[in-house]
Amino acid sequence: MRRRAAITAILASLSLVAASPGATQASQPATAHAACEQAVILGKHKCIAKGQYCTHSKKANRDYHKYGYHCGKRDKNGRYHLVYH
Repeated sequence: MRRRAAITAILASLSLVAASPGATQASQPATAHAACEQAVILGKHKCIAKGQYCTHSKKANRDYHKYGYHCGKRDKNGRYHLVYH
């Protein structure tokens, strides 16, 4: 019985140690992909790049233009994508 309790205690402590590195990574901000640019679009932080889906509105395009992009290319499904301005 004591052996089972000792094994349970060891496993519990190992699970805490294993969980701690993930907790520190979750609290750090996510890094952006090298090909995208950090931007603030409609008051939200986004990583934008050519070809990504975008919000097609006058206000959003004003923000996209600050970073050299335009939301205007439509695909065959009717969705808009970023292009260089």
